[in-house]
Amino acid sequence: MNQKNRITDEAALILYSGGIPPWKVESYLSEKYNLLPPDNYCQAAIARRKFLEQKTSMKFKYLPLPEKPYLLNYHCDNCDINYQLAAYDENKTCSLCGQSLTLLEPQKQHQLTANYIGGVDDYYSFCGAIKVTGDIEKEFIGILQYGTGLGPIGVNRGAFLINRYGGAKVVITESTRACRNLGYIFIDEITRRKAMKTVESFLPAIRSQMNQLLKRWGAEVSFVEILPVENMGKPYLFIDFTADFKHFRGHGAISKAVGLAKKLLDEKLKAENIHYDLSGITQGYDGDLKPSPRNKRGRYSMAKTSIPASEIEKIIGKSADKFIDFINMDSKGTEKLGWFGHTGMGGEIIAGIYKAAKINPHAPLVSSTQKIFCFRENDNIVYGIELPNVEAGTFSSSEGAVPPLGREMMQFMGISNSREYAAYTAAFVLAGELNLSIEIVRENLYRSE
Repeated sequence: MNQKNRITDEAALILYSGGIPPWKVESYLSEKYNLLPPDNYCQAAIARRKFLEQKTSMKFKYLPLPEKPYLLNYHCDNCDINYQLAAYDENKTCSLCGQSLTLLEPQKQHQLTANYIGGVDDYYSFCGAIKVTGDIEKEFIGILQYGTGLGPIGVNRGAFLINRYGGAKVVITESTRACRNLGYIFIDEITRRKAMKTVESFLPAIRSQMNQLLKRWGAEVSFVEILPVENMGKPYLFIDFTADFKHFRGHGAISKAVGLAKKLLDEKLKAENIHYDLSGITQGYDGDLKPSPRNKRGRYSMAKTSIPASEIEKIIGKSADKFIDFINMDSKGTEKLGWFGHTGMGGEIIAGIYKAAKINPHAPLVSSTQKIFCFRENDNIVYGIELPNVEAGTFSSSEGAVPPLGREMMQFMGISNSREYAAYTAAFVLAGELNLSIEIVRENLYRSE
């Protein structure tokens, strides 16, 4: 065994025993073995990978680790712009003018991201482990594609605190919803009334054929809403179809099924001489981040933790009621803007989980809505988050394949189905938000000095 392997094996064992937190491996290697940047960056990433392989009894196959996993500073003398580029980036020219960049401080390197474990195009971080109870009972391994910065450390710290007090209790709905809407414009109210009667009578036959199409994905139409709407004197008719899926996101499947419904209903209306000006699949009423009296899209997920008020007071150096007041003040600011959710650190964490798992949707816009709540319960402080519309299909489906890297990452995370994905997401959003709230109330963040 060579010296480097011995060093990383030892660091992995210390991680496994809980002797050091994941974000201190670099400093540990510097202090004990005099490994300076960038050598300690490289060996720390290897040590964390070895630790995860030991903990999960799996091997990394698809997550690459570059030979130079660190950043270097560059400057464009022509545009007077500073760049921070990956050391393995072969493009050393200015994006604006194309001139060659000047390397600044060649002896000074920087981390790609905190708790880095691999990735070339995307940087992956290990963010601790978290125990969940309730609707899902297991331990998840925190892996996020978080980008640069210290965010993974905050998630890690939050998970550690939650585990100390029994883990996160989760509530996860059994199925996820996908919704798609069919719209019509009629020439007058009398024609629309005739159409509504036809729709109501023909609906069982439509649902039966839609269910045959959805059967492949283990789903069926669970709810249909027929809604007449007036707009600028024109009579509209919305027919909103919702399907429940257990394992799949279902967005592509419900879209095809409602496309079939449109074809069948268009033919039926024409056969009965009921004329319409326009028919189409509309997206304005399908629940995409829109307020609704019911959850029209995605899976509801909730995670909470209960911490003794006395412990919260020790951590923040203030009364526990001040902590609750801060959460309420923060949420009220969101309401003042007219938004129905509260997105703090969760918007980044949710996006980081989707990117790490490589599943739809990759962008954070669809599924980063969240609400934070906090209250006193006897001598404890209950802190929790709600995610009203987590969308995830952990298996390949009509929306496309989950790539090998995504499947590998979910195996390391401990995710085997979409309900576990929702529980994982809720638990690690809870961890990140709890740590962020504590640090803000302690006034450790956003300081001028």
